[in-house]
Amino acid sequence: MTQLTTIDYVVMAIYFVVVLGIGWALRRMMRTSSDFFLSGRSLPPWVTGLAFLSANLGAQEVIGMGASGAKYGLATSHFYWIGAIPAMVFVGIFMMPFYYGSKARSVPEYLKLRFDEKTRTFNAFGFAAMTIFSSGVSMYAMGKLLNLLLGWDFDTSILVSAAIVLAYVTLGGLTSAIYNEVLQFFMIVFGFAPLVWVGLKQVGGWDGMTSKLAAAATQRGLPEYAYTNVWQGMGSATTNSIGIEWFGMVMGLGFVLSF
Repeated sequence: MTQLTTIDYVVMAIYFVVVLGIGWALRRMMRTSSDFFLSGRSLPPWVTGLAFLSANLGAQEVIGMGASGAKYGLATSHFYWIGAIPAMVFVGIFMMPFYYGSKARSVPEYLKLRFDEKTRTFNAFGFAAMTIFSSGVSMYAMGKLLNLLLGWDFDTSILVSAAIVLAYVTLGGLTSAIYNEVLQFFMIVFGFAPLVWVGLKQVGGWDGMTSKLAAAATQRGLPEYAYTNVWQGMGSATTNSIGIEWFGMVMGLGFVLSF
């Protein structure tokens, strides 16, 4: 557990105030359902783009991708190269024009316009169930992270984080959520940058890290490059850290997981 000082609590308090302040400042702009659910269709592309990226930098990614990186090495990046980017590009190029042109406020609403009410209801219940499970994992990861790093009570950590998110979304709708996502993006990027430097320094720099990873790969019976190379060794399941050949990865990550 990290021993916190007064300055640590002050920084966290300022952060919570800023997050809630964004929702409070935007509450007056929420006049219609379009304002609340679609931000009045007025946000600049760079803001929505950063928010889109930040949505993939949450508690699940901080803990899950960190664990995957420790297990698979740099090959973990395939979960994004193949397991996320193709679907993002497909949605952006092919699906977004349909959503935008239909003036629908959600995917279920678009499905009602395209098909019927039964299709919309089925999709809405399916999406709601998926969101509950996904949010539960995120809340658990957040609570566990705060509990281990800061020593906060696990249940209290979950309740506090959930209450803050509920407050700023209720006040400012999608606009508040997006601007807070942009804030999270910069905090995560600039917060992890020094951690990379500290971590590399502790293992003896890049050369020290690669030599340790090569030794770890050898212990597992893998080639020395297994943890430090993204593409090499994908011709066979026995020559890469993930344990799958390129065809299984493309089909599994590129189609099943991605889409």
